[in-house]
Amino acid sequence: MQQSSPSKFGVISIISTIVVITLIIGLALLSFFLEPEAPVSAEPVPSHKTTTDTEAIDAALAIAVLAGVSETDVIQQAINKARPDTALATIMFSPDVRAKEAAGALLLLGEKFSQKNNLARAILSYQLAGTMATLSPDLSDTLRADIFLQAGSGLTALDEPILAKIYLDQAFLVATESPYLQAAYRHSVLDALHRAYLDLGLKEEARNSLNLGQSPANLEAVPERPLVLPDVQSVALPMDAQEAEAQRWRAAQFVVKDLVELGGTVRPENLETLRLTLLKEDEVKSRYFSEAIQAESQLSGKVNLIRARIAWQSTKYRIAKQAFGIGVVPEWESFVGQIEADLDGSYEELYQLYNDIIVAIPIASDIDRATEEAIRRQVLAGELGHYPNNPAEELKAQLLAASATLLETQPRTELRVSYLSVENTDYYTLISEQDIVQQ
Repeated sequence: MQQSSPSKFGVISIISTIVVITLIIGLALLSFFLEPEAPVSAEPVPSHKTTTDTEAIDAALAIAVLAGVSETDVIQQAINKARPDTALATIMFSPDVRAKEAAGALLLLGEKFSQKNNLARAILSYQLAGTMATLSPDLSDTLRADIFLQAGSGLTALDEPILAKIYLDQAFLVATESPYLQAAYRHSVLDALHRAYLDLGLKEEARNSLNLGQSPANLEAVPERPLVLPDVQSVALPMDAQEAEAQRWRAAQFVVKDLVELGGTVRPENLETLRLTLLKEDEVKSRYFSEAIQAESQLSGKVNLIRARIAWQSTKYRIAKQAFGIGVVPEWESFVGQIEADLDGSYEELYQLYNDIIVAIPIASDIDRATEEAIRRQVLAGELGHYPNNPAEELKAQLLAASATLLETQPRTELRVSYLSVENTDYYTLISEQDIVQQ
């Protein structure tokens, strides 16, 4: 591959930085003009899988992502300015947002949706936060307990006692059986559970939490073990891809400016420029990823490239679904099924690579841990909507089998992943080794 000169790279980097800084300033100014919306009623969400209400998305905020502002910053601005649908859509189409940040945002969204009387999406937000606490390998048990507590308390306030108890019970399980909690935090969780169970009218559970809080389990706190699969590293894009990104950032900035100044409309010439830059960027990136993945010899390098391709395909998928609040590329909207299939294909390729990496791990017990980790990531991607058509039932069976294998091969007592069926809906939950033995 031909290398560009360092001086040209510096110019592109400076221009890109100026574009992003300008847009961040504009986004900050935008926040002064956006007043929180009045509470409105909303139709129930049809299932635990996320559907996107495109009409409720604030396009000016959402398209800031296309102009170079990080998804995390846009999510925070959307939450601060009572635009929860914008934040939720950004989470659902941004697989690279860290689990800690996504779960924290979902807990805040539960409260924001509740304030807008959109109870279905409030419940969904708390449930997705709880699902992340259950499935994400990237969260510490300290964070898991806190997320479960907040989700359970939020669902109690929404008068959802069954779901609330599920997540409060999850917090109790982590507090009483995880070896990774410090004693003081274990006590604080059980104390909080005492009050949370009382709020739910569960006196026996509240008393049990109080008693165990005063005499917590004698568990030796140990450091959490690092994950087995390699961390994903960012990919350095070639110069033509960087130039395409910079052009798209500039075009999107003009669209955001129009949306603010023109009350939600965009000058046709600015929208057309953004469309053309996105088509060009897709052409450049698709060619680059195809060639680079084929040429890469290291499995970990291929993983990095495919994850980068997934990030781009997720943006393309969001545009095709009009989940930025407005239509941008009609061609992609017409072929949304193919774009979805391409995204599914990248996820399938990613997890096949993980399987290839796992086979080469020299320690048998680490193979078991890595297998379960990979399945959890795959299931979570499906639950969050990142992996649109993952084989959910097949993966559920694989996850249960992996949990059972860990019980046999791991020396320490740890929590495992299973599921609980409530009213024909399955909820992934943590269970103890004793629960696994009884199954």
